[in-house]
Amino acid sequence: MDKPTALIVEDDRDIVALFRHVLDVAGYQTEIVLDGKDAMDRLGVMRPNIVLLDLQLPRMSGVEILKRMRDDERLKRVPVVVITAYAPYADSLPVEPDLLLLKPVDINQLSSLVQRLQATQGSLDEPPHDIVTGLYTQSFFSVRMTFSLERIKQSAFRRFGVLFADVSKLDDLKAHLDEDEMRSFLRKLADQFRVTLRPTDTMAWSPERSIFLTLIEDIPTPEAPLKIAGRLRDSMKRFLEHNDHGIGLKANVGVLLCDSEYANIQGILSDLELARKQLRSGLYTNPSIFDREMLDEHRK
Repeated sequence: MDKPTALIVEDDRDIVALFRHVLDVAGYQTEIVLDGKDAMDRLGVMRPNIVLLDLQLPRMSGVEILKRMRDDERLKRVPVVVITAYAPYADSLPVEPDLLLLKPVDINQLSSLVQRLQATQGSLDEPPHDIVTGLYTQSFFSVRMTFSLERIKQSAFRRFGVLFADVSKLDDLKAHLDEDEMRSFLRKLADQFRVTLRPTDTMAWSPERSIFLTLIEDIPTPEAPLKIAGRLRDSMKRFLEHNDHGIGLKANVGVLLCDSEYANIQGILSDLELARKQLRSGLYTNPSIFDREMLDEHRK
């Protein structure tokens, strides 16, 4: 299997040496560019698995590189870790990177991030969208969760949420419909999910788990994601009432609040399954908010 590639765009050779060591140990094939214009030229002919990008570069700024990458259909999904010594400058970026690291960079933190990304490698070369629903795939969603988790580990006071929508008795419906009818049903159900949320949200469908997912990055209060979940439940309920086929389909909607105590996204996915089971059991109202501590009492 070919090694994943990392492009390091940084003009400080000492920092470059540290970054290269971390990425080499993690199994990446690294390429180093010291100049912004040269970096953009390289990105014109390659698509790395990750880019470490300094903002202050000769000839072309890191900000301009980030903007061009996000506007390029081929490069827009490449994870970009921005590195800068100027926090105020970073706060005013016109385009949000996947992750922001402030100099001096904590090498342990960078190493931890790289290790987390190993579990999601390969997703960049896979189709980002599910062919049935048009939403993102579980694989792509895992990459976005990895970066969301790393962000909150930089600030223990922050949290993000994973909203999930689980439709009970879908297996019974599959037995009732033929393949084309089932695909049509899922596409229309995904539309209810999509129109209720913001177009910029990372929305995914996991056929393995038969569950809809989306990231909620900013959570000012727990009430905010609960309102979103309530709107989604009502939208999906109206659709299911008219497309029930006499089976008794029901949309169970919840939000898992994720804090920095999660070691990795596998822990989050495990808790999502536990929250779904609790919601299906009827022990909690629909929709409900869950968190790690709340679910502790249900672990065996």
